[in-house]
Amino acid sequence: MFVHGMGPDEAVGLIGTGVFAATGEWVAMERATSGLQDGTLFAAEAGGWAQVWDPSMTFAPVCKPPGAGLAVVFSSVASTYAFTLFDGGVEVRQWVSSDGDLVIDEGTPLAAEAGVDIPAWGPDEDFLWTVIEAVTGRGHGDELRFQVYRPS
Repeated sequence: MFVHGMGPDEAVGLIGTGVFAATGEWVAMERATSGLQDGTLFAAEAGGWAQVWDPSMTFAPVCKPPGAGLAVVFSSVASTYAFTLFDGGVEVRQWVSSDGDLVIDEGTPLAAEAGVDIPAWGPDEDFLWTVIEAVTGRGHGDELRFQVYRPS
């Protein structure tokens, strides 16, 4: 989940399923975006956008940012990729692909979507990172360090 104009603590606070506390531990992007660490969130801020990663996909997918935001789902195991774009807290674009088939395509496509070469097997991580970069102005962010949050 990417939320504009908030810090990591505020963005984590949007997760309506409980209260999370920062542990003081910091991790690299690779750890924050992979693995199945149930109940753990990872958050950072760059370029005015807070990023909250929920590798287990337990909490963040149900969150609706109050302003500008972007929720993404990466599930290479299930070959499912998705994003929902919010503007002013309102959903303006939703896109879901599963097993290479377009399942949901609502709202006006982003110009960046047309510029992505889709592999024969269908959209993948590269497609989502193109959307993320178009919306937030930031790419993968390997240099970022993420604060670890656990339920308190």
